[in-house]
Amino acid sequence: MSILYRYGSTWYVNMTNRCPCRCTFCVRNHTPRLGDADSLWLIAEPTVEEVMAEIRARASDAKEIVFCGYGEPTERLDDLVEIAGRIRAETDARIRLDTNGLGCLINGRDIVPDLSKALDAISISLNACCPEEYVDLCRPEFGEASYDALLRFIEGVRGSIPDVTVSVVGGTIPPESEERCRLMAESWGVSFRVRRTGTGSERAV
Repeated sequence: MSILYRYGSTWYVNMTNRCPCRCTFCVRNHTPRLGDADSLWLIAEPTVEEVMAEIRARASDAKEIVFCGYGEPTERLDDLVEIAGRIRAETDARIRLDTNGLGCLINGRDIVPDLSKALDAISISLNACCPEEYVDLCRPEFGEASYDALLRFIEGVRGSIPDVTVSVVGGTIPPESEERCRLMAESWGVSFRVRRTGTGSERAV
């Protein structure tokens, strides 16, 4: 199993396979690997020490390290924050989280203060312009309440994390929905990105 893998010039930490969504477009439905990974399906979730050992051995000079992988990293919030702190102490890497934005529901509390201390950047999967579209596409275990929680999360992080991006996956929603998402991002004052399918970037959650 791969705890740390390289995709392009960026290093990714694969901490968990747990995720509250079952997105119709998720790349893990089609392949066990991305980049130089052997398999992103974990036999067991790695400990903090195991993750750090991989980073020290392979990515100590990385320019950017991203929490992503084949699961939602905020399922392991405390470990994520701990590892991010160690990365910051031991490297000069930029620290980013790719997330579905449902971490507050997952953890049952506001996690923005935790993330604001740990991250330089965050990429959030907006994926849809309304609750109905989101539920059809992402199939979250929390139902339609997920979309409102996602929007509140974006509102929270946009004032507390320096670099915020929201994204959709190209071709999975109608062009008019994609445009509405772009306008939403513009109104929030955050970056907007259309992820490409078939490249692995669609799991930048």
